[in-house]
Amino acid sequence: MAADSAAAQTEASYDEVIHLDYNDYDSWDDIYRMSNGNPDNLTLVPSPRASGESALQLRAREGGHWGLSTHYDFDGLHEINGRVHFALDSGWEMNRGDSCRLWNCAIARGDSNAGGDGPPDGSDEAGWSNRMYVSSKGIEDSGPYKLESYTYHMDQKKRWGDEIHTEMQLIEPGRWYEFEYYVRVNTIENGEALSDGVVRYWLDGEQVHEWTGLRFRNDPDNLIDTTGPVMHYGGYETAPKNLYAYYDEHSMALNGTFDAAE
Repeated sequence: MAADSAAAQTEASYDEVIHLDYNDYDSWDDIYRMSNGNPDNLTLVPSPRASGESALQLRAREGGHWGLSTHYDFDGLHEINGRVHFALDSGWEMNRGDSCRLWNCAIARGDSNAGGDGPPDGSDEAGWSNRMYVSSKGIEDSGPYKLESYTYHMDQKKRWGDEIHTEMQLIEPGRWYEFEYYVRVNTIENGEALSDGVVRYWLDGEQVHEWTGLRFRNDPDNLIDTTGPVMHYGGYETAPKNLYAYYDEHSMALNGTFDAAE
């Protein structure tokens, strides 16, 4: 059996580049689909914004977990390169040791792509995921906060996904950042998952995270289904107050990179 086509999807090519200009929409649900949370927690606002006339405001209520999880859906990608500007509200605070999910970088829908069900088995039914968080582990309540990569993959050693902090990149409330992410699924050869999946993060153009050698799947159909903004506070912890995050200028290169398109 020939190798799955992930190996042929190199960083020198791309299928399409999509730019989502929030100024062109009257409502967030004209852009994204929701899965979990309360739709009232997401709205288009005139300020603060990174550019243009509007940005997305996403809220997690005091004492709760959700916000909202949103999705820009695909038919199945081998790789995605995304960029978005984001900011934490100037009054953002977290209890020490907590974390908050802010972006669904790449999700393959399935029963084990989140939720602490243990390592995904690589099947299309299981799925997998990579998400971006901010974390207050070892940080004062008022920040600045650590940027965190959180991944569900076949080789994780525990019930929950693997979290990796970008120790030197601290996120200050009230400041806009450009977050860029690149996720590529692993190759499958003769029905076996090869250890060549990739996750990379950049912050304001500087690479801050790279994890190679990942195994996400052993099923050719277990591909990237969706990406988009999210807010979920905790684990088991709940938001200490009403929290707000802002998003603007979301772009995606599908099955390739922005470098190939520019």
